[in-house]
Amino acid sequence: MQTNIKYINILFFVLPTILFSQKDTTKTDLKINQVEVVKAFEVTLEESRKTDVKPVIPEQKPYSPSYKYDISIVPANLKYPDPQIKPLAMNPDAPFKIEKGYLQAGYGIRKNPELMAGYHTSKKETYDAGIHLQYESLDNNNTLPYQQYRNTIADIYGNYMLKENMKLYGNVNTAFRKRYLFHDDIGVDTLYSKDQSARNINRYEIVAGIANAEPTKYHFNYDFRIGVDNLSMTNTSVRENGMNAGVKLEKLFKKNSVISIEGDFNYTAFNGKKELSITTAVLKPTFKTKYKNLILQAGVNALYSSDDNSAVFPEIYLSYGLAGPVLQIYAGVGQDQYTNHFRNVSLRNPFLANDPDSLINTVFRKYYAGIKGQYSFITYQFSGGLKDAEDMMFMINKKSDVRYFDMLYSDANIIFLSGNIEFEVSDYLSLGGWINQNIFKLSTLPEAWHTPNLEGNVFGRSKLLGEKLELTADLYFGSQLPYLNKNNTTSKSNALLDLNVGAKYYLTEKVGFFIRGINLLHNKFERWYGYPAVGINGMAGLKVVF
Repeated sequence: MQTNIKYINILFFVLPTILFSQKDTTKTDLKINQVEVVKAFEVTLEESRKTDVKPVIPEQKPYSPSYKYDISIVPANLKYPDPQIKPLAMNPDAPFKIEKGYLQAGYGIRKNPELMAGYHTSKKETYDAGIHLQYESLDNNNTLPYQQYRNTIADIYGNYMLKENMKLYGNVNTAFRKRYLFHDDIGVDTLYSKDQSARNINRYEIVAGIANAEPTKYHFNYDFRIGVDNLSMTNTSVRENGMNAGVKLEKLFKKNSVISIEGDFNYTAFNGKKELSITTAVLKPTFKTKYKNLILQAGVNALYSSDDNSAVFPEIYLSYGLAGPVLQIYAGVGQDQYTNHFRNVSLRNPFLANDPDSLINTVFRKYYAGIKGQYSFITYQFSGGLKDAEDMMFMINKKSDVRYFDMLYSDANIIFLSGNIEFEVSDYLSLGGWINQNIFKLSTLPEAWHTPNLEGNVFGRSKLLGEKLELTADLYFGSQLPYLNKNNTTSKSNALLDLNVGAKYYLTEKVGFFIRGINLLHNKFERWYGYPAVGINGMAGLKVVF
């Protein structure tokens, strides 16, 4: 309770200090384009079905825009295929075009209901607000004891214009996940009851901030935010509280140069078998400019980490257009970090043990080069390089109870190659794919436990019958994963081939039906040892907007 009160006091103290006036705005001619690739695994029972990524909130949700100027020789509307690491082929359907409300409901053959709904309201130049709700579950208990799950999500978001070009924004996110420790290699149903195998993972997040709604008259942008976060986990009692704050400031000079400062602060307090904490702060001043076909970005990443992983590292990016938008070459160095607290790691693996010895930041230093461009209907990007990782986190089954996973750390050198390409043959047909290859050299571990070194995806999408019918197909492939089995012997999982197909038919602009064939190759890939994917599935449903 004292910790929560402290967060509330800080919230009311910090927020008023960042409310300041801003002059009228005019539009800038500079094109803005920012693409951020987040590589993360969601590891749940439904991993053979789809990536458990929270759907994008309806299109009207503008409360957290990015004002970061990305000066690029390639046209701003360049469409790269998504190069995310995924545990399966099929992307979740993005929310379809909406008006004020939307509803999507479906049912799968493995007792698999899915429901997504939301509503949005607004008053011009005054406020906008909305709510997003989602529920899904699956029950394969008759085939494999305790193989089932449930997800419930509720988000509320909004913006309020305090004055012209100054808005207050905020959102409240909640997620309630239920998982079962259904490990299939130990006869779990003979050792534990269903109640003893259940685990609830509940999370709450509140974020509030203030920003300008569009670039200002003097080409200056600002965004200040603060937030609190809480996670609780049953079965092995865990509670984790977090506090974060951030700032972005940008100034554009002569439409081809930008100076920016980004700062982030995070504090986490963990209460499991041990009481732990970690503090992380990052400050990134950056200068970016364009001269003819050359783009230069230079800055510093200053990281403070209470686990003694603090570092100051240069960040440099160079890009040169050899043939305008057709061919760019680029190279750079940079630094990033990933905090291995339960709010992050439980999204990847919900079967974590509750007795870590410490909370640690993984720090990556990346050296890379590549090419990218757009020619006719082809869009492509290929890159390669080296990642120097300090305290990279891996997970391995706990010896005393293989149902749970411990976090292990090792410094690592990673040689990587990645690429993606898309053929947008017409407005009615697109084909493409992506691939990632990693070669690990670890300082203290014999294997990169439960971590793939090769992944890829190929996809195709087409629209027929005047765009009323949309067909999709995705094939994901992943390499074998090393793990320690219950006898403490090194083994490898099966490789993954995951084929998914789908069809949507729109009766009207507001009403449509969909059908999906999921994991049609019936691959029971184990992202985590003892937890196989559910196998072949199918779903059909209805979409409505109103």
